[in-house]
Amino acid sequence: MVSTADRWPLVGREEELHLINATITGTGGQGGIVIAGPAGVGKSRLAREAISHVRPGRWIPRWARATASARVLPLGAFAEWVTDTPSDPLLVVRGVIDNLITAPNAAKIAVGVDDAHLLDDQSAFVVLQLAQRRLAPVVVTVRTGEPAPDAVTALWKDEHLQRVELQPLSEDETTQVVTAVLGGRLETAAAHRLWSLTRGNTLYLRHLLEQELASGRLTRNRAIWEWTGNPTISAGLADLISTQIGTLPADVGAVVDALAAAEPLTEQMLVDLTSADAVQAAHSAGLITIDGSVQHAARLAHPMYGEARRAETTPLRLRRLRGHIATALASAPDSGPRDLVRRAVLTLESNLTPDPTLLTNAAVAAWSSLDLDLAERLAHAAIAGGAGYEATFLRGGALGALGRIDEAVDLLAQLTVEDLTDDQVLDVAALRASNFVILNRSEEVGLVLLEASAATPTNLHGSLIACRALVHAFEGRPRDAVVAAQRALQSPNLTNVCELLALASLVVALGDLGKADQIAPIADRGYGAAHSALLAFYRVILCDCHTRSLRLAGYVSEANAVATQTFDAVADVPGWVHVMSDLLMGQAALAAGRLNEARRHLEQTLSPAPKFLGYGGVAWLCALVQVRAMSGDHAAAVTILQHLDSLSRMGFAYLTPEYHATRAWVAAAGGALTQAIEHAHQGAEHARAHHQYAQEVMCLHTATRLGDTTTAHRLRELAEQVDGPRAPAAARHATALAAADPDGLLDASHQFENMGDPLAAMDAAAHAATTHRHHGHNGSALTAAARAQHLADTCGGASTPALREAQQPSPLTARQREIITLAAQGLTNKQIAERMTLSVRTIEGHLHRAALKTGVSSRDDLGTLVTGHQRPHDHGHQLE
Repeated sequence: MVSTADRWPLVGREEELHLINATITGTGGQGGIVIAGPAGVGKSRLAREAISHVRPGRWIPRWARATASARVLPLGAFAEWVTDTPSDPLLVVRGVIDNLITAPNAAKIAVGVDDAHLLDDQSAFVVLQLAQRRLAPVVVTVRTGEPAPDAVTALWKDEHLQRVELQPLSEDETTQVVTAVLGGRLETAAAHRLWSLTRGNTLYLRHLLEQELASGRLTRNRAIWEWTGNPTISAGLADLISTQIGTLPADVGAVVDALAAAEPLTEQMLVDLTSADAVQAAHSAGLITIDGSVQHAARLAHPMYGEARRAETTPLRLRRLRGHIATALASAPDSGPRDLVRRAVLTLESNLTPDPTLLTNAAVAAWSSLDLDLAERLAHAAIAGGAGYEATFLRGGALGALGRIDEAVDLLAQLTVEDLTDDQVLDVAALRASNFVILNRSEEVGLVLLEASAATPTNLHGSLIACRALVHAFEGRPRDAVVAAQRALQSPNLTNVCELLALASLVVALGDLGKADQIAPIADRGYGAAHSALLAFYRVILCDCHTRSLRLAGYVSEANAVATQTFDAVADVPGWVHVMSDLLMGQAALAAGRLNEARRHLEQTLSPAPKFLGYGGVAWLCALVQVRAMSGDHAAAVTILQHLDSLSRMGFAYLTPEYHATRAWVAAAGGALTQAIEHAHQGAEHARAHHQYAQEVMCLHTATRLGDTTTAHRLRELAEQVDGPRAPAAARHATALAAADPDGLLDASHQFENMGDPLAAMDAAAHAATTHRHHGHNGSALTAAARAQHLADTCGGASTPALREAQQPSPLTARQREIITLAAQGLTNKQIAERMTLSVRTIEGHLHRAALKTGVSSRDDLGTLVTGHQRPHDHGHQLE
């Protein structure tokens, strides 16, 4: 899978390529260039790529590569061009130069010299002469920090050549390279991890990719590459790093090993662990860096140095070294939760006896920083060491958040009410109830709350009412949820966790009821309550509830702002929280019509999704299916929808209308508009029956966008009672479509555009184009179609039924186009009739009339005419 280095894409070097080209061809004012940089950043590749692409045929490259072994030979790098050995050394040099710059057919010569810092003196003199006398343009590479012959350093010091410092690839550039090499996208956390290890060094990157692919730790899961486990340093990479590090004295090696085990360390602690002289020697050798902060934090100069040293060290020695450092950290002044977590992790991986109090406190610190995987690991170790309620409760919360619901249920069941305080009973009940809601086990929810009610005083039962509000909200009963949540929030002695559950439930329920304008102060109260360390996790949950309600109402830019704020806040947090933030950004981008951005965020959550059943999985899949369907990718949408269907056993019935709308978009992408509109109406009927009026608007407008003309009356009613700009715009769209009013449709299009929903604006404009055309207003139709296409382009290439009809004017009716589209997919007349609940004779009649209108005589030709895709058959099938 990983190709040779010369076949890797050259990313992030456009500016350097342009500069080298200018110096070679003479437009840059100098006769060449010196490319400097650390080992492995791609100096040689850049030089060769640049020279090989300078007017091929008119320029001939001459390549010389210096090596340490050839350095002992005079003119060793240019031995290929030494033809005789006259007694005068200057004549030898002149002969080499003449041979280098002589070219057939009046071609020009460009000379490349790789690793010029390793040149012998005579070879270096040849290069200097070429540059000084402008005999030929010269492209030279040197390794930064390495001693070089005087003639080589004179190239830039005396300004014969310009020197350019080549930097390692940025994180984005590294991801681009890996994506191109793998032929697919790497999951976000894995891409960040890969860059963190290699720091953009292309040589390290290539070796590491080859090793991880060969080991099976780097694998493809659908469209995304996943990287699991810890990397192993291959023999080739280890040799490469060892060569760069060199043979280290024992005391300097101890400095590197200490940082390999636990970087960063303060300079003083590193000195205490080793010695001042050893630290100074390691720093002078470029093996470590020491920053200018108050603590003077010391780190390895490159992460791969640590990987290589750990690979060479025995596990027993590593455990002892970590124990030594953990003990030193325990004696150091308290510097906050980060060092607490580091000390706990080092203790776990050392020869020290685990301290359950330390592990519990560290688990709390990890939870507070939203590192849920680490919090679960530390809490688990604390429990194994004898820790009690706090560690168990925290681990139960982490397991639930990580999607390991069954494990969380089993663990929390071990906590008995007799051993807990009243507040602990209530918080455990809330956590257990939440897990059972996710698992769609409503009976267990009732039993948990009943048990907690019997074990606690009546004046504390407001917390249990908050739990019931959560159940009502997520089971799709918003009226009951509002009543329960408001009652809970008015109750005394509400626990902090249950207060947040009540607030989140209220935000969800008000959003469903169409009362989004009441949400802002409730959300603000929740964000304020979630600022405490142990409750920070709930901030992400509240943000999800908040942005969903804003999107439903049509407050698209506000939803995007809230999602972005959370995304930025957790950008460096690994695991589940990062996945959820990608989901939030993907949903916000979809609502704003940014399909490519939405797909990028949502596909990053692809690989972890099986862990996050329940809301995370269902909401993510609904959004991703819609992105694919609205992009016209029916096959991918169907595949993902099958995964979504597999989660039907989960709870969260309040998402049912969105699920139906998602199925509508998939059917529409496949051309089955009758079925698509039925799905949208099923969602609307469910929403209306459960008072989810904002979702009813969304479903009815989905049907409208798919061409349904029956939704106007109900949408006008909803526009009078549902907050936000979406309902009035949807009512305007539906009314104008039913009345065949193109001006009204364009007005609706502008309303949606002003709202921040260009996808809906596109469909309304497309309907206006089709309506104008039916009225014979061809000029106006072209103008409206151009607007629809412009909006589609801003959305990243959207493709919906309305847009496709506007783009492909034809004499066919909408029903005829639908039947032909289904026939083009290979469905028989009987299958089409069953899907559309029509008779086979009716289907045959529509196909026959379509053939007469278009002058086409076969199903395949009709399909090509309507869909633009040719079926792979030698002969067209007859209409029957």
